[in-house]
Amino acid sequence: MGTRETSINCYNEIKTEGLLSKLRLRTLNAMLYSSPCTAGELQSYIDQNQIQVKHSWKLLSQLRDLGVVYEKNERKCNVTGRVVIEWDLTDKLPIKPTTPSNTKKQRVEDALNALRSLCKKASVIKEEWQVVDNLIKKI
Repeated sequence: MGTRETSINCYNEIKTEGLLSKLRLRTLNAMLYSSPCTAGELQSYIDQNQIQVKHSWKLLSQLRDLGVVYEKNERKCNVTGRVVIEWDLTDKLPIKPTTPSNTKKQRVEDALNALRSLCKKASVIKEEWQVVDNLIKKI
């Protein structure tokens, strides 16, 4: 099954406009020639064609989050023999992934404050609270 013309046009626009990092673009380029494919089949294509991308399976989920590839269905992989996700290209430009408005530090502080409030209501011993407080701060 060949790649749809709209997907090819979208890839060309992504490449021309520089909308993806080099590594993601290489992976997307490999998808042009191997999709629909499994992660194993994609990596096999990448290896056979000496494209410099390692662990392309990690990039597939990133590209999915950006909206340029999607999980099409499940099928048996021709490389691994396992039933896995089959990936395919969309005809969409990358979208900015949503990021939390608060920093990780702020989210941890919010969680600590909520736990402090609960502990006061539950009359938890101060030493026990300190253990939980310290564990959360290490996250």
